Amino acid sequence: MGKKIIIIGAGISGLTAGIYARLAGFDAEIYEAHRQAGGNCTGWTRGQYHIDGCIEWVTGSRENSSLHDIWTTTGALTDNTEVYLPEEIVSTIHEGNLYHLHAQIDRMQETFMQLSPEDAPVIKKLIKYIRQKQHIKVPVKKPFDRPDLWELAKLGFHMLKAGMPDRKTSRLSVGEFIAQFKSPVIRRLLSCTIHPDMPSYALFFSLGTRTSGDGGWVQGGSQAFAGRIRQRFEALGGILHLNSEVNEIIIKNGVATGIKRAGDPAEIPADYILPAIDAHTLLYRLLGGRYKSAYFEKRFNHPDKYIISAVTHIALGVHADLSGYPHHLCIEPPQPFVLNGTNITQLNVKTYNHDPAFTTGGRSLITVLLRDTHFDYWKALKERSDEAYRREKERLGAWVIRHLSTVFPPLEDRLEMIDIATPLTFHRYCHTYKGAYMSFLPGARVRQEFHCGRIKGIKNLYLAGQWVAPTGGLPMAAATGKFAVQRICRKERIS
Repeated sequence: MGKKIIIIGAGISGLTAGIYARLAGFDAEIYEAHRQAGGNCTGWTRGQYHIDGCIEWVTGSRENSSLHDIWTTTGALTDNTEVYLPEEIVSTIHEGNLYHLHAQIDRMQETFMQLSPEDAPVIKKLIKYIRQKQHIKVPVKKPFDRPDLWELAKLGFHMLKAGMPDRKTSRLSVGEFIAQFKSPVIRRLLSCTIHPDMPSYALFFSLGTRTSGDGGWVQGGSQAFAGRIRQRFEALGGILHLNSEVNEIIIKNGVATGIKRAGDPAEIPADYILPAIDAHTLLYRLLGGRYKSAYFEKRFNHPDKYIISAVTHIALGVHADLSGYPHHLCIEPPQPFVLNGTNITQLNVKTYNHDPAFTTGGRSLITVLLRDTHFDYWKALKERSDEAYRREKERLGAWVIRHLSTVFPPLEDRLEMIDIATPLTFHRYCHTYKGAYMSFLPGARVRQEFHCGRIKGIKNLYLAGQWVAPTGGLPMAAATGKFAVQRICRKERIS
């Protein structure tokens, strides 16, 4: 028998770590609190509708991208996996006309120039910076704290060859860069692609990914995506324990030696412990607050600089064929919704007619994502009473349906299902800090940092998960699972 790694959490990061652990010759067991694997990469069924709770587009779906190897190694992408690449990234309606942000960059430029000639200088700047980011490959062969020097050299050369944004632009937030456009249509299309408080380069990188032919929608959705990774882990001999919540990591003489499960006083020993979970849960519940991390404390204590990426997710099931509608539509209702004193002014709407996994019998699924940082408000409502929590969700749902019905008329009389998941829902099912579905997003003038994957004062504990990487998301979650195992291999002198 090889040395044993216990992995806490069967999200994408934990499953990926388990696969790389087995490939390296370790015994690997994953303990997951939930009844199914996948973590935030999940979906759920309501009647005739399957709701996708995660995947919008996957970086690494293109074959020659740097992340593609991780997805094929884990089984997330196979030769039989279909990837949908729509011609439009997002669409919007303005004064009765439909406009698109095209995925083909020359067409994007042409459309924008025709739409708003007075914006020509900033349009040219946008296109230039997107092109710079189109073929940059994220170096994921080795951990970021010990990267492949040859890969870094190639990345540096490529970035120098492509050019960099000017100093003024590089210091702007996404919202500040977008505000330079005079056209309200262009502003709205770009604002729907990424959080406005992030650095401007995040916009260029995101659109560079999409316009390069990467970032496709993986058919079958999140649950099927995670299911293939689970199957790969178990096929390699990994052991998965579901409904097995870990409530303590055993530390003896500064060494992580095992875990305890909720309701079970017995210690489960291992040579290495690999938490692939929410950082707040790790530090304050599993480690009892006894160990500090300056990296995470800075993020917990400065939400103005490190953005909580939480949403309220609304799903609508309609007994109608909506295949003629855009797959991603950005709408600004004439009246905002006031949630806890904050105006919600934008609806990110997606239809799922491109994928038969989500509906049957001529039905259509619509999802609406609302940026929502009001976890404490939802939590207080729930604690006051289930009725107060339900009423506020119903009020929000009614507002969404009222405004969407002007764009999707079948909603008025053919709506069959409504499902609303708040940040409190995501916290309850995935144990994530403030209900966030991604890691902390860095603000515009915040230096990007990567966590070292260790907690000071504890040996044989190696962290994985999107919380140890800025921005997070599925690709970074998978990469950090691989990195954590590589760190263990380095200690064991396994090549």
